[in-house]
Amino acid sequence: MNFEELADRYRRHDSARVVHIDAAGRRRELTQAELHALATERAGQLAVAGVRPGHVVGIRAANSVDWLAWDLAAVATGAVLKAFPDEMPVDEPGAFLARHGLALLITDAEGLPAHPAVVAPDGTPGRDVAVVDAPRGEPGDLHSLVFSSGTSGRLKGLNVSRKGTEYVIGRFVEAFAITSADRHLIFLPLANYQQRLSVYCCLWTGADLVLAPYQRVFAAVKTERPTFLIGPPVFYDTVLQLHRKGGTGTLAAMLGGDIRFLITGMAPIRRETLDAFWAEEVPLLEAYGMTESGMIAWNTLDEHRLGSVGRLIDPDAVTLLPDGELLVHRPAPLSSGYFDTGGAQDDTYRPDGTIVTGDYGELDADGYLTLLGRKKDVIALGSGRKVHPAEIESFFTGIAEIAEMVVVPTPQSSRLGAIVTPAPPATPGDEAAEAVIRKRIEEVNQALEPHQRVMSLVFSAQPLRSDPRFMTANMKLSRPLAAAHFAQAVGSTEGAGA
Repeated sequence: MNFEELADRYRRHDSARVVHIDAAGRRRELTQAELHALATERAGQLAVAGVRPGHVVGIRAANSVDWLAWDLAAVATGAVLKAFPDEMPVDEPGAFLARHGLALLITDAEGLPAHPAVVAPDGTPGRDVAVVDAPRGEPGDLHSLVFSSGTSGRLKGLNVSRKGTEYVIGRFVEAFAITSADRHLIFLPLANYQQRLSVYCCLWTGADLVLAPYQRVFAAVKTERPTFLIGPPVFYDTVLQLHRKGGTGTLAAMLGGDIRFLITGMAPIRRETLDAFWAEEVPLLEAYGMTESGMIAWNTLDEHRLGSVGRLIDPDAVTLLPDGELLVHRPAPLSSGYFDTGGAQDDTYRPDGTIVTGDYGELDADGYLTLLGRKKDVIALGSGRKVHPAEIESFFTGIAEIAEMVVVPTPQSSRLGAIVTPAPPATPGDEAAEAVIRKRIEEVNQALEPHQRVMSLVFSAQPLRSDPRFMTANMKLSRPLAAAHFAQAVGSTEGAGA
């Protein structure tokens, strides 16, 4: 895939479809060729507005066909699209434009004072309305400016590379055999760059593309019949829960009946969920990547191992340090660095081009990678020992009575605690079920080293990984919030309530 040829390819896709379903359930459909015509029209409007190559065009809006058209129009005009997530507030328009170096802003934010350089997604900018003194750069390899919250919850700005984007999409098309017979459904915000990778992939191959909001995704997946999906673990957990409650039909039928494969990789997924999908002959594949580097490892339909994130895509580009931390050094990383982070770039991007992932992992004899946890999530105990919470959680995955377990430090950090959600049919406050879980945990503890044992418990009726209070904007578990919740639950006395 390459951007120079992308427009010429999708303008010839007369039968490939682009569908948008909005929050009210209204459906808009056009061909990819018609999307090309709309993007060409938008590119002309950008030029009339005064947008020139090297200008930055901002967009903060819900997913729509117009979102796609503005993105593709920016590519056509040589502008750089800066995609803002929903949690980024738009205050006074003039100040926002200046603060972010924008020539033009496309937004559906309501209640803003009128400004000539601010236009609605379905609107038309006026002549010469672009900010006169907006900075212009030499884009070169810079394709887009995006934000990612990762597991920290703190927004980081990333400079996305054209070459890195082309490389990732090319490898994905090859590894998963994406063709014009495929149909892909996107339900996460397009401001998340992974979704735009999927868009470009579909336009390159002629695969159908469907946009649906999360609140409509379970209906859309039945009616639109995608062949592949990419989503976070909480989505697949919810699918499984709905299927079990429904009681009729197969899991494949619930997902439309045409699924070739599903991908997850934005956070750890429960082994029970993986096993349940494969038992129903619906391939759910784990993958691993970062916006900084691009995809690092993935399972495919031909080569997969449950519980791992797959084989390294570029084995020669990955180094595992003695402590297990992964470093990536490839010629075309997805991002060339951070912007507006106050020095955070020094921690991740080394001068020689190496990207420090902050993830710990191990390779098995067959080359499959298992992630052990994030460096910043490591728990330092009072004894001086350090543990990875995800690794500790893996020791307890075989306990049938536990739906979810989140390992955290206890308030005094002298030992490990955990927030446990009992598996159905246990109900909140079920003392008998909680007693069984304590017994099962103690049985596992006996086989572990003292520093690995979970000694204090707090019970939660709802899994934290599906509770918005404990999730980042990218639908990942925030371990600091989980630890704070545990500390509040046990109070100031170690072990109280445990």
